[in-house]
Amino acid sequence: MSGEAAARLGVVVLTYGSSGVHRELLDSLWREGVAEEQVLVVHNPAVPDEPDPELPAGVELLRSERNGGYAGGMNQGLDRVAERGLGLVLLLTHDARLRPGALDALLRAARSAPAYGVLGPALVLAGSGEPHSYGGVTRASGTCTHRLAAPAVGADRVASCDWVDGGTLLVRAAAIEAGERFDERFWGYCEESDFCLRVERAGYRIGVAVDAIAEQDPGGAKRPGPYSYLLTRNGAEYARRAVGWRGPLAIEGRAVGYVAFALLRVLARLVRRRPGGVGEPWAVAVGTARGALDFLRRRWGPPPSDLPGMGDLSNA
Repeated sequence: MSGEAAARLGVVVLTYGSSGVHRELLDSLWREGVAEEQVLVVHNPAVPDEPDPELPAGVELLRSERNGGYAGGMNQGLDRVAERGLGLVLLLTHDARLRPGALDALLRAARSAPAYGVLGPALVLAGSGEPHSYGGVTRASGTCTHRLAAPAVGADRVASCDWVDGGTLLVRAAAIEAGERFDERFWGYCEESDFCLRVERAGYRIGVAVDAIAEQDPGGAKRPGPYSYLLTRNGAEYARRAVGWRGPLAIEGRAVGYVAFALLRVLARLVRRRPGGVGEPWAVAVGTARGALDFLRRRWGPPPSDLPGMGDLSNA
């Protein structure tokens, strides 16, 4: 990693809990030529008074008292690095992994395509290497999906999209100001889509640098209740902002179908027509139903602590 863009790069890593999963990510950053003093780690603790994560000397730590979710944690990091006068900020969650050359490819794209305010890498699933996202697309209904196939690109090697996954985001400092930080009412999930929407409406483009490859380990399956709740509630609000009120109508209608299907799965498992326990489909049904209701009630912030299937989510 070299050049003016690299010299003006700051890195924010968001960690959660005490598992130490961030160490592999930091190792991948050192291999890409990032210096310790360029990195700020924001720690969302899983329990009160959790010990600080072990970090190399020179890496700054910013510790939260509670689990503020993605939006709250990243905003703390953005507020801190704003004091450094940086041109670019790389936002990473602790389960991301940069493959060799990924950061150089992102920085080349930032230099060659200055119209892009937010850039992400092509994402593959950790372990399998299967494609996960070549950028996000917002449908006419306001619903979102990941693009799973590599799109055509021009000389700048950047593919335009509507949003990029929050696990790995390279953001221009000017675009951060235009996007006005992440909306902490979302807490987690869809906040990166909403941020990209605001950055785009401020006049920037959103894209994926297809030559940059990073690995991601999506965590929704570890917390099916909150995952279903937040995707439904936040997805409806994002759809409203993106396409107007026809968006929430589509999300709320789809939620009814999801709840019905999840309850059928519960019933099939109760009568032994399908293998497995009822915990996961029941958590999906309850989380989806309450997310749809709380969107209508305009209840924001972290998911309710009494949802089934909380999994690894705590101290929120």
